This record gives sequence, C-alpha cells and structure tokens, in this order.
Amino acid sequence: MKYCNHCKKEYSDDHNFCEVCGKKLVEKTESQSKGNICPNCGKENQTTARFCESCGTSLQASSKAKEKKETSKVLTAYYKHKKLYNTLLAGLVVLLIVSVGLYKYGEHYYSKEQQIERYQKILAKNDPEELAETVVSSDKNFKPKADNLSTFTNYTKDNKDYSNYISENLQNINDKSQDLYLKKDGKYFFLFDKYDLVLQPFYLDVNTNVENMQLKVNDKDQGTSDNEDYTWKLGPLVPGAYQLDGSFQSNGQEEEIEQKVDQVNREGLEDDSSRELSFAAKKVKFDVDSDISSGELLFNGQSVGTIKDGKLEGAGFIWNEDGNLQIKQELGDLELLSTPLDFDGDEYLEKDYSQDQSIFQPESFHIVPDTNATSGDFYINDKKAETFDKEDDIYSIDVVPTQKPYKVQLKQSFEDEEINSDTETVEPTDYVDSTAYVTLDVEEEIDEFDIESRLDDLYFDVSDYTDEDFDFEDEETKSLAGYFSGGTDNEEFIDFKDNFIGPSRKSDKKDYVVCYLQEVEDVTRTGENSYDVQYVVNYDTYYDDDTDHNNQYFRYKKANLVVEDENIRIKDLGGADNFEEVAASDYE
Repeated sequence: MKYCNHCKKEYSDDHNFCEVCGKKLVEKTESQSKGNICPNCGKENQTTARFCESCGTSLQASSKAKEKKETSKVLTAYYKHKKLYNTLLAGLVVLLIVSVGLYKYGEHYYSKEQQIERYQKILAKNDPEELAETVVSSDKNFKPKADNLSTFTNYTKDNKDYSNYISENLQNINDKSQDLYLKKDGKYFFLFDKYDLVLQPFYLDVNTNVENMQLKVNDKDQGTSDNEDYTWKLGPLVPGAYQLDGSFQSNGQEEEIEQKVDQVNREGLEDDSSRELSFAAKKVKFDVDSDISSGELLFNGQSVGTIKDGKLEGAGFIWNEDGNLQIKQELGDLELLSTPLDFDGDEYLEKDYSQDQSIFQPESFHIVPDTNATSGDFYINDKKAETFDKEDDIYSIDVVPTQKPYKVQLKQSFEDEEINSDTETVEPTDYVDSTAYVTLDVEEEIDEFDIESRLDDLYFDVSDYTDEDFDFEDEETKSLAGYFSGGTDNEEFIDFKDNFIGPSRKSDKKDYVVCYLQEVEDVTRTGENSYDVQYVVNYDTYYDDDTDHNNQYFRYKKANLVVEDENIRIKDLGGADNFEEVAASDYE
C-alpha cells in the first residue's frame, strides 16, 4: 500500500502520484499508521482527536473498532492457553492456602506458651540425656552433657516442690534469679520468637585450715590440701544436692568434716555465682542441760551424743562455722528435728572445757494444754507425744523449735470408739516467749456429782421399794426400770426386782432395807457416753422382831453407766467378780 505524506491519504499499489496534490506516493510504513485514521477521507489525525481535522467525521467508531480488535486478540491468546493459565492460577491459590496454613501452624507451635509447655514436659521427665539436648548454659565454661546434668535431674526427681517451682517460673522471661530461666534468642524462620532454656551453674570455694585434708564431693575425689590456708575451687556445677566430705588425721585419729549442701534457687551465691564453704576444723566439747527430756544431738546430720533426762555430758566433735547443730527429739511416737540451734563453737572449744562453765542450754518450745478431759493422749502432728490422766500434773509439753507448725490435739481412745478435741495449730515463730497455750476440750464429761446424785436417787427409791408399806406396782416398777439401760430387759434391773426387792417385801422377818450411797470412789470414761464407776453402798437391814439391824457395806468395783436421752442409767454392775463386802469400820 502507498501513502501520500502531504495529504496523508492512502492509495493502492498501482498508483504512483497523489490525485489531490500530485505528490509522489511512498510506501506506507508501520510508524505512519499509528495515528487515528479518518474512515471518511483517510486523513491521519492525532490519536487523541475525537473528530477528523480534514472532514469533521467522528473518529470514536474507529477507536472502538480498534479496541475491539485488540481485545479480540487478547481473548484469542487467552483461549489458546486457557488450560495453562488455569493451572498456574490454581497453583497460586494452593500455594497461598498452604502458606497461610503453615504460618498459622508455626504461629501456634512456636508461640511462647507452646515452647514453655514443651520445656516443662522435658523437665518433668528428669532425663539428663534429653535435657542435655535441650538446655543451654549461661556459663561459657559449662557444656551441658548427660553426665554433668544427672545431679540436677536426680534432685528434681526427688524434690517435686522444687521441680514444680522451676517449671512454673518459666513464665517469667529472663528471670536470672532462678536456676533455670527462659531467654528470648532470635527467630524461627525469621518470623517467630525463639526462647532458649538457660541453666545457670555455680561454683564452690571450699576453704580449710587443715593440711593434708582430702575432699570428696558426691564421692568424687577433689584432691588434697597442701597447706593450712587452702581453697578448692569447684565448678561449674549444676543446681542440686552435694555431699562434701573432708577427711584428715588429727592426734592419731581419723577425723571428718562433712556437709550436705542443697544448692538450689541461687541461694547463698555471690554475684559471680560462687559460694564459699568453710571446712575449717575446730574441736569443741560441752555439756547439755535442756528442757528436752530425750533426743539425739546432731551435727551436720550425724549423732554426737544422746540426751537423757535433759542431760548430756562431754559432747565433742569437730565444728565448723557453716555446720548445723540440731536435736532430733523422740517424744512418744513423735519425732521432731529442730531448726539449727544458736550455737557458737568458739565459746565451747575443747581446750577451754570445764564442767562448771561449758554448759550449753538449747532453746525449746513449750506447749501448755488446757482441757476438760480427765485422761487421754496428747498428739502433735498426728503422732502420740504424751499420755496423761487426772492424777498427772502436766504443765507443758516441751518440744524442739521447728520451722513447721505444730498441730496439737487431744485424743481419748476407748475400746470401741475415740473422742477427739479440735486440732490447734501452733506457729512457733508467732510466740516471742516460746510458749503457746492451747485449749483441747473434748465432748463434755459427766460430772462426778451427777453420777452421785443419780445413784443416790436409785438407792433411795430401792429403800422404799423394800418396805411393803410402800407400793411397788406397775408404776413403781416402770420408775425403777428407768434407772437401767434397756429398761425392764436389763439383767441388773431384773436382779434388783426379783432377788432383792421382792424377797425383802415378802420376808416375814425382814422389815425393810435402808440403802444408801456411801461414796463414789472412781469414775473412768470408757466412751463418749460410757463410764466405769467404782462406788460403795451401805445396806442396813431392819427386822420385824428384836433382831439388831444388819449394817453392811458393799463395793461395786466396775459398774458401767451410760448416758441415754440425757439420763444416766446403769448398764452393768460388773458381776460377782467385781462385787465385794468391805469392813464397816472403814466408814464408821
């Protein structure tokens, strides 16, 4: 196709000159067709023109046709590659869904709470190998391994309170006051916070003033001191229990200094995570004078003497300032271990020993009970400590001071039942004078006066019933039965009625018998509503003739009385083996 550059008009290839201007035609190039061509006159216009510059014809129809043609090309290309495009689109959607799912999973899995929970589960297993793969150290000199973590895992296994404590405290990030803590350290996949489980080891500086002392820690040899101012520097060590044993020769004898250290919760550590222990040797000797009646005197858990009747003479041992002197007290079934006693070995050195001056009086705690019971057992922490009855004068129960509270109770044990007071809890630290007064009342006992009154009434009525001048019909029989447990079925009632009252009323010789309670000698509670009573009755028999009256005294040694419906009744008078005549001279 040919084209006039002057008139901007297109011609067929068989034309050589423009019919309008006579200019020579040229071949039409791609660049020459880029304008907006008028469909009427063929003039090329600006692409933004809406009407032809030559003839005024609207150019919008041409533009729309062109756009339609271009759109048709795009759709043709789309339909030609439709399967490929759909596959790519589906792949993008799947990739988006998977990416979102993985992010949500990672957001949960790597959340602070989930990381803490996984660490807590590992700690609960007490497995040093698994812990070694998990924990990191705050000390560059310590490399977590199964063999050097076993002391820690053994301790957590044996001490559940400690294990639970460190596990719960993982919630506190960067809490360096704990043996284990969580530290935020970087990101997982550049997205999620990463938390490390950090273990803080410690160091021990063990000092001694003894040359040639051999030190062992948890049965592992740590070497021997070579002078009298020697320090073993031990560590880094993991939190846990450590048994330190120092042995040396002194005056031809093998001496030992030992100490058990539970190094947990960063207690006693300096800022550099070190702790000093003294294995300096001092020989002490003293006598003990104590309110504690019996027990073992312990130094660092080892017995150094036995306290008997509050006394111990010549207690001696190697003393060091970090050691603990305690008393393990045995009182009845109760065993108590005192808090460390206030003891300064420098005041009781063996070289200064004197029986007049070297007397150690350990502090004690006094529990003073007040009770309405006449007998029973005092229990402390559910263990029987002391037994008393109404003839004893127990003013206080003397026990060693402890950090834990004393739970005090009175129990009365009988053949078929037990009566207990309320439990009183005594916190030793609440009492400045080391004395606690406790009330241990039990279910109220029957007063001896009430028993005397009841027996008085019984024998007064029996006196009347033996006299045939008084009625003893159904009403009186029912009244008499009211004094006995089980009423008319009680064997003691039947015996009174048939073998004592009846014969007396029918006798041609006996007039009546004056029955009188002489004395209640003893009352022993045998149950919540049961009592054994020993008493003496005066039976004075009068006759119809001139026979002198017969005045006799009889003792019921084991009469059993019970409380029923708030009334005292006789259950059993003890039988023939518990019935005896006593001399009238004892009472006249």
